[in-house]
Parts: sequence; structure tokens; C-alpha cells
Amino acid sequence: MVDVLDVTAENGFKEKVEMLVRILNGFAIAAVCACLLTACTTLRHAKHQQIEGTRIGYASMGEGPVTIVLEAGLGDGMASWDGIIDELSRISRVFAYSRPGYLPSGVTDSPRTSRQIVDELRQLLKRTGHAPPYLLVGHSLGGLYVLNFVERYPDEVAGVVLVDSRHPMTTRACQQRQLSGCTMPRLLQAMLPGHAREEYRAAQAARMPVTMGDKPLAVVSRAPQRGRESAAWRALWSEMQLGLSELSSRSRYLVAAHGGHYVHKEEPDRVVDGVNWVLSSWLDDASGVAFPSIDKQLNSGSLLPPLKIY
Repeated sequence: MVDVLDVTAENGFKEKVEMLVRILNGFAIAAVCACLLTACTTLRHAKHQQIEGTRIGYASMGEGPVTIVLEAGLGDGMASWDGIIDELSRISRVFAYSRPGYLPSGVTDSPRTSRQIVDELRQLLKRTGHAPPYLLVGHSLGGLYVLNFVERYPDEVAGVVLVDSRHPMTTRACQQRQLSGCTMPRLLQAMLPGHAREEYRAAQAARMPVTMGDKPLAVVSRAPQRGRESAAWRALWSEMQLGLSELSSRSRYLVAAHGGHYVHKEEPDRVVDGVNWVLSSWLDDASGVAFPSIDKQLNSGSLLPPLKIY
């Protein structure tokens, strides 16, 4: 068990502090101004929809046979995808949003469990006219929500891209190997905004999802040598990433040689490659998918041809 007062734990402590600062800054006026000054794409295009009494911000752009749904990690809202959303919108329709508690969404009293978050996302997609099929893209903690979505609603999902996503068994594996810093010290947890603290704690209790069958899955991971964590932790993280790729019998494992945890910011082309591969794989057998909108496009000959994979 990790000593909750051992703030000198080598493994990922600086990264966790930086994440905490980012979360806290997300509620500061200065952060809002900074985003506006840099003309954040998602916030400039933001719309709002009431879901269970909470105002949720979202942005949608592009056209195509699927809706690419972007799920950010802990401490991040829709603006996290600013460096890649325009490129993705050239591939197909893309949808980004902020979970309750992250700008520009409001706050909620609903529990921040994976099940609740998936329910909110699904309601938001339907009420804003974004029908299946969905190509789900999840970064970090967002990967857990994506896996929960595909487990509960597999018929609505075309494929999945996990961007340096957290494996549900990461904490357990870390503790079994007796590594330091397997969990965030409680002192830091107490400093998190309530919704982020709930999300983090729910992630610690996550279970292994069922397999995805042969649904297309791309796992985009940072290079093993990237990060401030100990070598043992980085090795574990890479092992967990490979484990995620085994959730589907049709998967591709992509490594961002120069990217850190925020692969979609530091090496976005690798994420685009993953999305392209998943969409191309799904289009190969789209004629057998029971989606009226896709059937109509197939019959009219307007469905996009398979994309080139680099």
C-alpha cells in the first residue's frame, strides 16, 4: 500500500501535480482568457444542450459516414482536442464535448461514475442529432468511458481509438508489483474539484471490460522512454497499452515515438493514422452494418471509399 503522505514518491508525482494544477486552472478566469486569446476551435464553435438539468457544451463539424466522438481525460474538456479536431473533421463528422464540471459545461450533482458519464454522452449525442455509428476516441481516463460505451452499446459503435488510455487494471498491476506512487496521494485528491475527485476514484475501482470481438481498435501509445515516471512504471504502462490492443481480434498498436501522454497534442498524426485505420477497416464491411443512414449511402454509391493508411 502506498503511503499517502509520501509526496516524494518518484513515480509520476510531478506529472500528478501538473495535472492538479491544470484541473484547478480550468476554473480560473485566466484560463478562460488564455483559451479565447488563442482562438480555441472547439470553444469558438461551442453549442449547449441541457442533459438531466445540466448545461453541457459541445462542438460538431465535418461530414462523413460516422461520427467521431472525442472523450477527454481527467482534468480536460473539449478544448483538449483543439490541435486535431480540424484534421479529423476532414475525415468524417467529429463531435467533441466537455463533461459536466469542465468548461464550457456547467456542474452537476449526478455521480461521476463511468455508467453515468456514458449515459450523459449518449443522451447528448441523440438530442443533438448525432446518430450512430460512432467512432469513439478516448484519451487517458476517457478511454475507460469509451470502453464502457462500447461494452454497453456495441451495435452503435463502428470502432475505437484509445490514445495513451488508462488500462482498467493499471492500479492493481502497479500495486502487485509494489511500485511507488500507484495512486494519487489523498492530500492531492482532497485538492481536486469534487467532480474530478469522483472521476479519479471511480477509475481506481474500474473492472476489466469484456472483449470487443472483431470490432476495429487502434491503440495509440506514447513511446516507452517518454515521461517523468520511473523506468519500472513506464514499462508497466507500455505493457498495459499492449494489453488494451488485445481487447479486439482486429487491432493495431501505434507508438508515437516523440509524443508524451498528450499524443493528440504532441504527435497528432499518429492519432489521425489510428482513426483512418479504424474507419477504413469498418468501411470494408460496412455493407453488413444495420444502420439506415449507411445503407442509404451504400445504395446511392456516396459512401466514402476506404482511406489510405500510412
